[in-house]
Amino acid sequence: MFSISRRQFLTVSAAGILSSGLAIPSLPVFAADKVKPKAGVQLYSVRGICKGDKVPEIFKSLKEMGYVGVEFAGYYGKNATELKKLLNDTGLEACGTHIGYGAIQPNEIAKTIDFNAEIGNKYLVVPGGVGGDEKAWLNHAEVFSKAAETAKKAGMYVGYHNHQHEFKDKFPDSGKCAWDVFFSNTSPDVFMQMDIGHCVAAGEDPLVWLKKFPHRLRTVHAKEVYGKGYDGVLGSYPEGGKHVDWDAVFPALESDGLEWYIVESEENPNILNSVKGCVDFLKKKGRA
Repeated sequence: MFSISRRQFLTVSAAGILSSGLAIPSLPVFAADKVKPKAGVQLYSVRGICKGDKVPEIFKSLKEMGYVGVEFAGYYGKNATELKKLLNDTGLEACGTHIGYGAIQPNEIAKTIDFNAEIGNKYLVVPGGVGGDEKAWLNHAEVFSKAAETAKKAGMYVGYHNHQHEFKDKFPDSGKCAWDVFFSNTSPDVFMQMDIGHCVAAGEDPLVWLKKFPHRLRTVHAKEVYGKGYDGVLGSYPEGGKHVDWDAVFPALESDGLEWYIVESEENPNILNSVKGCVDFLKKKGRA
């Protein structure tokens, strides 16, 4: 087990910055012409080594591997101007940021938008910190919908990132899982940042959810399923465990309007090798 959770990491890292049918009309506005998705990496992957004066070096390494963008999970104590310079200096784009639920609340969303506008990021993603009973998820859907409406005016998008509990937690009254309740009741402008590995690990088929909620993608997390022998590299399957059928998943994602594949490889002693292995796999499959 790691010494710091994603939720703890986000809370600590983001706090300082944020304080300073043809039923075409029902489809989200962002469902546009199909474009080839780009390859990015979630910086939570390299959190153990991407620190202090090592940050520019790690960013350059990621660029050299073939990544086009990075998704933030904290800001290294830097302000927006400093982050923008870092991106410019290393030739990387901001392909998203993972933020706390509080950052999209009515009293914080304007600051969140201003900060991300300066760094050139338009994908605002909440990766958890959301839960409760079915009524609570309906309330969350309302908050996200209002935030998405505000962000849309600034050319940005609000999304939600799953782990496994959103599929495993089913409510007795409706029999629906949290993911179903949430996306059935949000504005179409709230996008799904599906974590493919977590979805499959929860016993779900990503293609089923893409069919149920079409044209709700902008970015996804390309990640393998944990298990014995897990090394964090896409296409490397654990012994006797579940694995992602990428040959089926890739075309389904792209036909839905995907813009970014964002690699997330959980930290291990050879994390840079794992992260490089992931982009190499995407290249091999013609996705990077």
